[in-house]
Amino acid sequence: MGRRSVHSPEELRQLILDASQTIVERNGITGLSAREIARMIGYSPGTLYNIFENLDDVLLTLQVQLMGRTVEHLKRVPLGSDAEKNIEGLAYAYVDFALVNRRMWNLFLAHSLPPGASVPALFHDYTNSLVEMAKNALSPIAPDAPRENLDTTARAFWAGLNGITAIAATEKGVYLTPATAQEYAKELTTTFLKGLRCRSAHA
Repeated sequence: MGRRSVHSPEELRQLILDASQTIVERNGITGLSAREIARMIGYSPGTLYNIFENLDDVLLTLQVQLMGRTVEHLKRVPLGSDAEKNIEGLAYAYVDFALVNRRMWNLFLAHSLPPGASVPALFHDYTNSLVEMAKNALSPIAPDAPRENLDTTARAFWAGLNGITAIAATEKGVYLTPATAQEYAKELTTTFLKGLRCRSAHA
């Protein structure tokens, strides 16, 4: 692509991220390299390292952005007075977003933190936002559950859904595929809510 003679660091950062996302969506994580990013944005490979520490830093940043987009997607889910329908709507939206963005979603599986690296704080913030959404939707179903217990319950719910999306997004499942993922998510959600109601009734 052609480029201006000068980009600000922030503009260059976004150019690198946009190019990296395009590469991952086309060719997966194995297609990503500093040379290929540089070719796409019209700079030398060394330019990337003036903005990011390394490719791991680029990939982590893409994952943070993806989590942010996930949160925004779920915030648009219309919620009403029916707690169970709210949970079902959130689950459907989560799986739908993952499958629409399955190449990027695979980053969560394909990319591991390098030794000594830590998960960015913003990633934790986005994760906690998802947990809060689930807690708020689940609390009417288990109104007497301690808040800390509900936190664990909400995290377990998202972990289950994430397992479904992880298998489906790789397109390696025999029965759990992109075509059947919502069916499995529905089954998980229904069973999960039944168990939560039962536990609440016997508490």
